[in-house]
Amino acid sequence: MKTALRILNLEDNEADAELNHAMISARWPHSKLVRVDTRTDFIAQLEGQHFDLIFCDYTMPEFNGREALTLARERCPETPFLFVSGTIGEDTAIEALKNGATDYVLKHRLMRLIPAVDRALRETAERAERARAERAMRESEHKYREVFESLADAAFLVNAKSGNIVDTNRCAEKMLGCERGEILGRPISQVLAVLDQAGADDTGPFECAMTRANGSALPVRVHTTKLSLHGHPLVLRLCRELGGH
Repeated sequence: MKTALRILNLEDNEADAELNHAMISARWPHSKLVRVDTRTDFIAQLEGQHFDLIFCDYTMPEFNGREALTLARERCPETPFLFVSGTIGEDTAIEALKNGATDYVLKHRLMRLIPAVDRALRETAERAERARAERAMRESEHKYREVFESLADAAFLVNAKSGNIVDTNRCAEKMLGCERGEILGRPISQVLAVLDQAGADDTGPFECAMTRANGSALPVRVHTTKLSLHGHPLVLRLCRELGGH
């Protein structure tokens, strides 16, 4: 379990900041709380340090929580921002949540601080995990596209159940004489007129005629690979012109 948090606390009352620190330290004993009470110091800390959380009073003599929230969203939008205030009303709190605040805790109900922080940290971790998964998926798709397009053969990725083409490459566009958008969704049987049906049913190579966009027939040798992606059965057909290398 995490035992240390770095917290930026915008708070003009030193005693209140100490109380916040004491409450958090009961759960995260090695936490550090940095108190600031001016706009200049708040910005300096946002730009110079990494914090796990931001606590903010709503009403202060020379700086207010609404402006602090705007500054925090601009400079560190992934950092949870919690209002810890004795003056924030329900309508103001709802508006703050709509504007990007994570939560709010009233100072006379400070026992809510630990569960509010728990939830904020959990949601932040979940967002980070989703972002990592999305990045990995994009990178995987990019690598797949690079490999798919670099194939020397015309490639057709086919839905095994429907028989429709779900992806193809530039080599296939060139060989067929039409663009990718005209190929996707078509039944593979419209493109490959199978001469040896027995051979076409397994993964061994077979020869057939490819029907080009202009109606002409191009003899090709086809290699077949059966795949599964996210539980969906697919068939990859790699086609090379007979006599090609």
